[in-house]
Amino acid sequence: MPTLKIDGIEITVEPGTRIIEACDRLGIDIPRFCYHPGLSVAANCRMCLVESNRSPKPVPSCYEMAVDGLEIQTKTQKVIDARRAVLEYILLNHPIDCPICDKAGECDLQDLYFAHNYQPSRHAFAKFHKPKARQIGPQIMADSERCINCTRCIRVCDEIAKAPQLHQVNRGGRTYIDVFPGTEIDHPYSMCVSDVCPVGALTTKDFRFKCRVWFTNGTQSVCGECSRGCSIRIDTYRNEIQRIMPRENPTVNQFWACDAGRLAYHNYETDRLQSTKANGQPVASDAAITQLATALDNVASGARVLVVLSPSMTNEAAWAAIKVGQKLKGMVRYAIGGREAGFKDDILICADKAPNRAGLALVLKTLGVEAVPLSAALAGSPQAIYIFGDDHHLEDVLVKAMDGAQLSVVFSAKDGPLANAASFAFPTMSPYEIDGTWLNEFGILQRVRPALTPTWDARPIEKWLGALTTRLLDEQIADDPAELFVTAMSSVNALDGTPLAASGLDGIGPFGIALK
Repeated sequence: MPTLKIDGIEITVEPGTRIIEACDRLGIDIPRFCYHPGLSVAANCRMCLVESNRSPKPVPSCYEMAVDGLEIQTKTQKVIDARRAVLEYILLNHPIDCPICDKAGECDLQDLYFAHNYQPSRHAFAKFHKPKARQIGPQIMADSERCINCTRCIRVCDEIAKAPQLHQVNRGGRTYIDVFPGTEIDHPYSMCVSDVCPVGALTTKDFRFKCRVWFTNGTQSVCGECSRGCSIRIDTYRNEIQRIMPRENPTVNQFWACDAGRLAYHNYETDRLQSTKANGQPVASDAAITQLATALDNVASGARVLVVLSPSMTNEAAWAAIKVGQKLKGMVRYAIGGREAGFKDDILICADKAPNRAGLALVLKTLGVEAVPLSAALAGSPQAIYIFGDDHHLEDVLVKAMDGAQLSVVFSAKDGPLANAASFAFPTMSPYEIDGTWLNEFGILQRVRPALTPTWDARPIEKWLGALTTRLLDEQIADDPAELFVTAMSSVNALDGTPLAASGLDGIGPFGIALK
């Protein structure tokens, strides 16, 4: 392996390591625009220039490979002057409109100007104006005057999305990024071009003029739109989601996220179940529990009982639901509902639109419980139905079955046909409000964290079940996600053999834990 010196510090790296990567390992700051660890190297911005003992002039550290005997200097006057010259060139025709730019507060150009240039412009001529505020796709707005031609967006389309929909127009100082004539950027990962854009040239319609980034709070969580389970960051302000961003996870989604996952939070902005219902009418929670107690007593011991589980539930909620189901009167049968299979690709998007089908299967296996598809379970005309979740594609069939049942209980975040048709409906949390774990289809257990707090009487499924069992079954079922995690994962080990229960819920790192 090659050994080199950077600013007098000796470091040994793997073959194929670039100088900029070696500097990052040492904590040496190298400014960059075009370089991105998830993309090919373009080396066209020249912001990352460093001095090398093997070149008479500064070299781009993103392109230069580490070799034995190499000596790199990153803080010499020649390097400083080179960076200032690069920034001055980039800013010649830049509009300098930071106060109205959505990228303000997280703009690389803004930060690097104050760090490496910070001097008045010497440009004595009128700036060249380029197209502004153009919609170039369903989700993307372009402001070409801000573009610095780093080509990150082009490489995202070409290399990640496998959809070459962007290119450079013109030459010299008139160059900017655009779509091909008569087309638009509309692939499933179009919003990734905004993520990688180091300036405010490409922004998303969803976040444009919505909120200043320094007002937001970021919560690390997991996308619930398919079984991939991409790591995400949920940015909130005043208890409202402002945007969803991908979070780096080398084993799951690297640096990317699809548009569907980013925009899914809009599905829970309206039509929320905000109060407990009895026969479609709002009722106090305590009154509903009391009425449910009476209804449960009237269920015959030999009645056919169906418990519908959602593969979008957390492992902890699923454990609590199954344990409660085992104590219900009647002949209990379990069914797995959830969304229909849908579009998939070879990049991130999976056909299975349930984020925790693998986790639900694990919990069922651990408890020794069998479950059947929902369509098969409904053929038996159950007399009592307990439905967890609001994402069942056989909703019409469920409503019909509920009409013929003696008792139906729904735990749902959404107000709709299921909640209105149920004997009792209890408001629960959305995927952006729950706490617990999901297991993706590749065997990675990940932590789901709440980014929002409902302002009405919505509770996690396990909290409702805890309250119900205390009142109805004279037995306390754990309702804390951390406690439920230890119980549910008591016999499950990580890939390295470590018991999951020993790590606890808070022991799950940002990249998740691979299971055996």
